Amino acid sequence: MNTNFRIGLISDDPYHQGLLKGYCQAHRYKFFESTTDRESINKMIQIQPNIIILTDSLVQNQDQKSNFDLIRDMSVNHQIPVCYLRDINKATSLPNEAICWLDATLDAPLDVNQLKDYLHNKFKLHHRFIQEKRNHERRAVFDRRMLKSEHQNGSTYNNQSIKNLPSNDHCFMVEPFQIDQRSKSVLFNGKLLNLTRKEYELFELLAKDIDRVFMTNEIINHLWPENNRATKSDLYQYMHLLRKKIEDDPNNPQWILTVKGFGYKLNVAAPSKVN
Repeated sequence: MNTNFRIGLISDDPYHQGLLKGYCQAHRYKFFESTTDRESINKMIQIQPNIIILTDSLVQNQDQKSNFDLIRDMSVNHQIPVCYLRDINKATSLPNEAICWLDATLDAPLDVNQLKDYLHNKFKLHHRFIQEKRNHERRAVFDRRMLKSEHQNGSTYNNQSIKNLPSNDHCFMVEPFQIDQRSKSVLFNGKLLNLTRKEYELFELLAKDIDRVFMTNEIINHLWPENNRATKSDLYQYMHLLRKKIEDDPNNPQWILTVKGFGYKLNVAAPSKVN
């Protein structure tokens, strides 16, 4: 991550304000802090940080439920992941509907090593996935050059070198998409899609078996296995957001098709492993 990476904190807790400010200074990230009042939250929305850290002081106050809903709308509409800090010493329970859109839950008081691991897994794997793709392309160019050289020299080409190339068991193709299950990333015609966790899980499920029509309830149970309050409306919302990132016209989808009365399917070619 570079110096333009922006971390936002919504909290009235001076401990977390000081901790995150020092953490961002040490890593040369940009830090923005907001209290839990509506005006401050609206300013945070205008900044649109890469990620927002939210403490449970907002959840505890029932009078601020509308502000909590404002954060939810910001996360969903602007695709900003929200990491919730749960105070394990308090009996505060998270609203069931929040489980559907929060990106992660960490224990408070925050441990900087815990935060570092989370940010690494959330953001840096995208960079590693692109680097691996470039390395794979370089190997492919090298193999083509070797093939051309062997052919020009009139010798029999030994394809053992290609057979010995390491395979990416975590990668598979469903043209024109490339899915990396380790970095939780999807490429569309070579371009990295900026998918949230739920959007990736939704797309990966459809891509694993493109001959199937996935029933609506089946998809809901896959995306929210521990939340029996998730509804079709939650799925429709994420399906719409996913289509906006893939389809030329989300209202007339060509890739993710609705099978009326049943569910959804991915309209792509047969999958193949990326070697």
